Amino acid sequence: MSIHRYTVIIGVAGIVFGLGASRSLAQSLPLEEPTRPSAFTDVSPEAAAEVTEDAAAEALRSLYVPGGLTSAQVVTQVVATSPDMDRTRTLLLDAKGGAMQAMSGLVPRLVLVGRYSRLSPVDSSGSFDIDLPPPVGPVSIPFDFPSLTQQIASNATVVYSFTGSLAEALPAYRAAKKNKVAAGYQIEAERNDVAFVARQAYYEFARAQAGLGVANFALEAAESQRKETNALVQAGSAARVDLLRVEAQEEAARVAVERAKFGLQVATRSLQALMHTEELPTLGEDLSRPVADVPADSEEALKDRAFRDRPDLRALRTYVEASKHQLRSAIGGRMPDMLIRGSAQYSNPNLRVIPQQDRFESTWEAGAVIRWSPNDTTRAQGRAKQLQAELERVNADVIALQDRVRVEVAEGYHGMHAAQSAMASARLGLTAAREGYRVTREQLQAGVVNTTTLLQAQAELIRAQVDVVDSAIGIRVAKAQLRRAIGEMP
Repeated sequence: MSIHRYTVIIGVAGIVFGLGASRSLAQSLPLEEPTRPSAFTDVSPEAAAEVTEDAAAEALRSLYVPGGLTSAQVVTQVVATSPDMDRTRTLLLDAKGGAMQAMSGLVPRLVLVGRYSRLSPVDSSGSFDIDLPPPVGPVSIPFDFPSLTQQIASNATVVYSFTGSLAEALPAYRAAKKNKVAAGYQIEAERNDVAFVARQAYYEFARAQAGLGVANFALEAAESQRKETNALVQAGSAARVDLLRVEAQEEAARVAVERAKFGLQVATRSLQALMHTEELPTLGEDLSRPVADVPADSEEALKDRAFRDRPDLRALRTYVEASKHQLRSAIGGRMPDMLIRGSAQYSNPNLRVIPQQDRFESTWEAGAVIRWSPNDTTRAQGRAKQLQAELERVNADVIALQDRVRVEVAEGYHGMHAAQSAMASARLGLTAAREGYRVTREQLQAGVVNTTTLLQAQAELIRAQVDVVDSAIGIRVAKAQLRRAIGEMP
């Protein structure tokens, strides 16, 4: 393998697994030192498998910090402080407000009025004629009623609209109740999305920490190799070009370490931003532990489960029901309005009392009204057409979401199996890479191979360590993705 290819491998390892933070956060993975004998020499296949498990577990466990931050703690903190959750919770408040407005139309409308009026003076004097029997005959009698110029009145009116209450307000109230239920599902769906993002950020932080550890190991190995190669050149056992190759490898490893530090800083800041904290995180989750609580049903069973339990899908279906009620309310607005009305007045003077008297009098009235306006019917018809279009859009959204859920379940299901296979392959690869590196070093010391072959073996060892970390993180992300796809909290 050329030194250019090895440089590319080191660079990719640094970019993929993050670049970043201080050395206090970085921990080198416990790989064997270049001069340490392999732990897999002359062992049976069963023993080799057991050692593979131990080697991978040892490498992953080196990242663990007792008492550090776990992914569950990150999810709890992010969900509690997420502005997206705050925004989604306003849907519930909006639905409650809509329910209160609709409910007001179900009860009779009560209007209370208190009024003071200044009245213009009027001439209330005159006379009226009375025909008396003879011998008296016609008589003219003068009168002069008082003209009051101030009025104090209180009025209470109750109106109940049968059309407004039964045909419009009742469906609107049912729609508002459905919107309230849908808002609850929407909040649950947003919580699952936020939790998934939080776990992804946590594991990207873990990946970046591991990347820095791998990069540090590569640098240490390159420095050790440079010292050994320099000694061989001084002794005349190796060519000068071999030393140049190793020195180039060492410089590439230094660049990879700096990139890894940068990546770790970015991953750390991203996690801090999601958690809304300035405290530096540490990896408190043991990545060597097996992943539990993985849904074990078939793909078809998981799809049915997602169709039944996904909160975002349930929210859309509930919005469909709410839209149907809203459509019924709009259609009810096209009907003539039938209402009953009653009012009572207590005023001084009461204008229904003749002649006017400077004292409080009470009167009442009751009646029934039927009213219809072509304008109101046309407006209600237009509103109904708009709601019909909205209902068809929501139905289309349900179908589109079902298609997306089907794909997400398939991705989660097969991604989980792929991640499990990758974990087993990475463990075996680590064993092979360690043994290959040990053998190549012995061959180099015996003069059988050159430095280029050793560099290739070292690159394979670094890549195998990267694969172990990547597979351990990948299987956890795949589990979170599958749980979110079927409607569970990731």
